[in-house]
Amino acid sequence: MARATRGMDHEETPKTSAVEFGWRSFSGFPRDPYAVGTPASTRPSAISAPLRSLREIFSARLLVSVCSGTDNRPLVPDTKQSEKEYLKRTGSDAWERMKPFSPPGSDTLDDSAHILHDFAAAMLTLKPSPDDLILDLGAGACWCSDLLGRLNRSAVAVDISHDMLAAGRARPGPAIRAVAGDMESLPFKSGVFQQAICMSAIHHVPNIRSAVREIARVLDSNGVALFSEPGKGHADAPVATAAMRDFGVLEQEILVGDFVRACRDAGFADVRVKPLAYTVPGFDVTLEAWDDWTRLAASKRPQRALAKIGRALTELVGLGKRGALFEDTLALSLVRTLRPIIERHPVIVAAKSTATQRDSIRWCAELRVETADRVKAGAALPVTVHARNTGAAAWRPSTPSGIGHVTCGVQLLDGSMRLVARDYLRVPLPRAVDPGGTITLTFECPTPATTGQYGFKIDLVAEGMTWFETTGSPAVSQSVSVT
Repeated sequence: MARATRGMDHEETPKTSAVEFGWRSFSGFPRDPYAVGTPASTRPSAISAPLRSLREIFSARLLVSVCSGTDNRPLVPDTKQSEKEYLKRTGSDAWERMKPFSPPGSDTLDDSAHILHDFAAAMLTLKPSPDDLILDLGAGACWCSDLLGRLNRSAVAVDISHDMLAAGRARPGPAIRAVAGDMESLPFKSGVFQQAICMSAIHHVPNIRSAVREIARVLDSNGVALFSEPGKGHADAPVATAAMRDFGVLEQEILVGDFVRACRDAGFADVRVKPLAYTVPGFDVTLEAWDDWTRLAASKRPQRALAKIGRALTELVGLGKRGALFEDTLALSLVRTLRPIIERHPVIVAAKSTATQRDSIRWCAELRVETADRVKAGAALPVTVHARNTGAAAWRPSTPSGIGHVTCGVQLLDGSMRLVARDYLRVPLPRAVDPGGTITLTFECPTPATTGQYGFKIDLVAEGMTWFETTGSPAVSQSVSVT
């Protein structure tokens, strides 16, 4: 039976042997995405549809390392070969082709709900833009890439198992871009991906540190990777021991401290643990406790300082756990409750740059509008808009995906300033505007042919995504008399 491993037992540089993938081409795949002169016999196999062009992201890496033990450790079986054969040996084709949804005649509610929850948490954390190129690591049958595609996000799936990727390509819908490759030696050029997502996959890799270094290499200077992995206790869990015994795959547990240090050593500048919002059994909040939370949140620093003196006195005689010591008791309760949950399933986000922040408002502007308050019916209304980018995202006049480019939008309102036509007029931006930058737009807005009092609301639009006003950015409304 394969040995269960804890943390990063196999992270030292292993002895290696070369494994060559046979070259197989599928419909839509570029004829030769590798460097000129690369021997065909040493090319990793690929399953793909055109990207911008996949040749833009491939490197000429030829060999895949297989961990075969270290001088002072027991020999590790060839778990990578077991990963390649996993689908054939398990007979789980139906699940892999439908994952995360249940195949007919099966009940996968618990597994499916956890998988979808993890994916949702990952998306809300990463917040990928439509123009980000996302690397789906250890993709299996490409369920994550499939969901990303349905959300109009661009992904490339990589997995060591050609069979798994072929199952992914059999999913209904647009063709999934997929490449057979090893996480310890990714077949991509450096700096070609903006994001990477690894959903319960890196714990199967023998040399985790090597894999993390490779992930850092293929991300650009502002790239971000998210890892959602089984943690403490996984190596001894029944599902893991059974998988190692029956299928020969490697099952490790990802320990938070070790993995964060591995990410930092690989060159990630900002590495953080993200607690998941699972329902925690045994921990709930009553109305009385909620009131205590509310009072604590509203308390001022001087009051808390004086209260701590009082708490120190009450603690001497063992009093105050439900009163004055509530703040300390609550903090300790949360730590004791959440820490084991995080340990059992850590979600770790590693960013190449400390400046990479996606929590702030992406689309926000300060607008100042100049226009007349009276115009003849059917005539053009001259408008000047001064806009400052106060959000976190740059305003691009166009994007490769056709989604998320910014325009100036005009909405037509009636005399009571109620909406008549939301998409009344669009004005393109002549250039990009970075956060903190400004731009001035001058244009003529058509007016209704019928006289009366009207309103014109000026706002910016991230096309295909949102009007800025809906994110909290103030729009400007101007009342105009049409005579």
